[in-house]
Amino acid sequence: MLIGYAERVESSEADIIACPPDRRVEALSLVLCDVAPSQRRDVAGALWDGSDASSAPGEGLFIACRGGHLCGAVWGQRQPGNTAVLWPPQILPSEGESTALGLAQIAVRHLDRAGIAISQVLLPAQDTQATRLLTSVGFVHLADLLYLTCEAERFAANPLNRPTLRFLTYDPSQRDRLMRLIERTYEGTLDCPRLNGIRRMEDVLEGYQATGVFRNENWLIFVDGAQDVGVLLLADHPSAGHWELVYMGLVPEARGRRWGRQITQHAQSLARRAHVERIVLAVDAANEPAVALYRDSGFEAWDRRSVHVRFCR
Repeated sequence: MLIGYAERVESSEADIIACPPDRRVEALSLVLCDVAPSQRRDVAGALWDGSDASSAPGEGLFIACRGGHLCGAVWGQRQPGNTAVLWPPQILPSEGESTALGLAQIAVRHLDRAGIAISQVLLPAQDTQATRLLTSVGFVHLADLLYLTCEAERFAANPLNRPTLRFLTYDPSQRDRLMRLIERTYEGTLDCPRLNGIRRMEDVLEGYQATGVFRNENWLIFVDGAQDVGVLLLADHPSAGHWELVYMGLVPEARGRRWGRQITQHAQSLARRAHVERIVLAVDAANEPAVALYRDSGFEAWDRRSVHVRFCR
């Protein structure tokens, strides 16, 4: 039974409540059951041990109980940039689908009340049961993402000796300039185009900056003559020994000149100098030009996920 945050209703259905601090580890262990145990603390942060006592109740974490025993959990994990990741409901084998539906409903209602612009779920491509549940609470299929990696030995050995483009290292004083440039690179994009215009550019940039470890020198603006034509945003993940290519884009009039290849090679050159083990990225599988560019640059696919999104109502 779906209930309010402070309410508790006794019925034949499971009771669904905001997760109290003393049950967070138990609840997170269930809802993050597909995440390696060694990585759950990294995902859950302070919620893992209940130390974030000042936050909103459960920070979007809800549980289903019967007779005081936990039988299901769901988590709407808020992210920087006015987004959220929904970790889909996980229920015990003895529970019916009504419990999973009740958990999903309360989680998305919580995110709507918080004004989250976009909530997303990443699923294995063939998870039809979870897809049906998500559809019932307002999620739609956005895209299939390819996860690509390029190991250090495949980095471009000889970047262009005479690069056509100049690059400028990002400085916070250039924030407005960078936002205008990124917004222009979204025009006519083939990479998840349905997301365009959903969030403010300030939120978009906040989300990019919160990925991994932000370093000014890994954010670059590419210039042709006096015109800004492209952007490259790299994030450091030092504990994993890799960089993430968070975003690369060109303005419409700069496409088709092989400048994407030049920018990708520049990223590899920077990574080589920093002794990074690999570069990883995610790309819309339907964006054939980008997929071809990365494969020609030494990237290989290691996973594929189906992305489902829900927009705030």
